[in-house]
Amino acid sequence: ELTAAAIEVGLARREGDLGALGVAWQRARQAIVRHPVDLFALHAVGELAVAAARLGEGGWIAPHLNEAWALLERLGQPALWAAPMHWYAVQAASLADRPADAAGHIAILEAAAPSYPQAAVLAAAARCWMRVMAGQVDAAEVEAAARRLHSIGHAWDASRLAGQAAVRTGDRALMSSLMSVARSLRPAVGGGPGLTEALSGEGGALLSDSPPAMPMARPAEPTGFGGIALSDREREVAALLVTGLTYKEIGERLFISAKTVEHHVARMRQRLGAGSRGELFSQLRAALDTDA
Repeated sequence: ELTAAAIEVGLARREGDLGALGVAWQRARQAIVRHPVDLFALHAVGELAVAAARLGEGGWIAPHLNEAWALLERLGQPALWAAPMHWYAVQAASLADRPADAAGHIAILEAAAPSYPQAAVLAAAARCWMRVMAGQVDAAEVEAAARRLHSIGHAWDASRLAGQAAVRTGDRALMSSLMSVARSLRPAVGGGPGLTEALSGEGGALLSDSPPAMPMARPAEPTGFGGIALSDREREVAALLVTGLTYKEIGERLFISAKTVEHHVARMRQRLGAGSRGELFSQLRAALDTDA
């Protein structure tokens, strides 16, 4: 029951469907109190910890996380079980915008690296991710880290790392290059990420090859976009929305208010006839693919 609930949470989070995430989260809260935190529950607890960071529910998940950390400590931090949990913790820190919280987890991943190659990949990616959060984007480092993540099965994380780096650089050429990398690493479209990916990695950053344009003084002319007439500003919002950014984060990058972003999203949803947020994301991703 706990694993099934965590999968639902993970899929909803990756699709950016906050309505579905809220429903799945309530089910997960009920399931976890009935399930002991053992080795086989670690992936589920880790997935819920990341979702908790997304929902601002970190205080609620903390006791269960503490049980997980205590279990791993008693067992001597076995890398096979510990590395994924520390990676989840890094992801939670990034979503909560608390990079300092990731430092100890990265150190443990680095300590495990000599005997566990996957820990080395995760440690390097985590270090890179924290630098990206600080606005220090090295395109070569990001691409290398993302491709290594992809090679060990973290396709969604790989795509998200490149996508997050793209929207944090002010260099248009680097932005274009990193978005292309993110798009090439994304999980396959159709039916959402697989169950293994759902418990190993947040929803695919399905990006176009063209970066979102920087804000311009002149009014944007409507242009074709996957067969749908969207303004340049709406194209920018769409490209950032499917990376998993919040309205506030999109607004900060485009120098507009979160309320304006919400207005653009509502207009696109109306034009596309999307009945739900998940359907909107699917249609925008398809439009981005067609436009590429």
